[in-house]
Amino acid sequence: MKAKREALKSLFQAIKNGKVDEDIIELLLLINSIKGIYTTSSCSGRIGIIEEPSLGAKPLSKWLIKVHRPITFEEAKDALKNAKAGIIFLKSQPPIFHVVAESLENAKKVHEVGLASGFKYTTFRAISSRYLVEINGTEYLTVPLGRDGKILVSDDYLKFAIEIGNEMLIRGKSRLSRLYDNFRKLKETLGEDPLFNQLKREMLEI
Repeated sequence: MKAKREALKSLFQAIKNGKVDEDIIELLLLINSIKGIYTTSSCSGRIGIIEEPSLGAKPLSKWLIKVHRPITFEEAKDALKNAKAGIIFLKSQPPIFHVVAESLENAKKVHEVGLASGFKYTTFRAISSRYLVEINGTEYLTVPLGRDGKILVSDDYLKFAIEIGNEMLIRGKSRLSRLYDNFRKLKETLGEDPLFNQLKREMLEI
């Protein structure tokens, strides 16, 4: 209960500060209103251009542009002007949700929801006395564009890569409505959490 309280406080504060992807706010509120489960870090899917100092150096990477909707060629070209050091990639990533379940039974139910909604990379693992379910799709794209500020692809290829990346982003996001419907059904099974409504009233003044 304490862990969920802190997670809910963080979520409501992030919503107030405009730090939550708008197209999944209602979904996150739904998931967190269900008894026995809550979310941690989640993303509605994104596409952007990133610089990595070296392969696998994720903590030191720098996004030149990162958006949660289709990107335009002009936006990409402007972002590439700021490339300086490291390997430059165009990345498109699907929605991802981290859902903590307070029992193995609930974790299995959340896992089923993810798979039934078309998120084929959904997995879960035990963490202390709780279980973390990662609801994840398959629509990942990583395309190298250059190195150390030098763009090594033509405009035609960049346009092609952006087109594919945007299509994959849209495809991943298209499953969000199904995920919402399946969590709504799960709520009917597990019930509503009174703590959610209490903190929602206090922090969001709703």
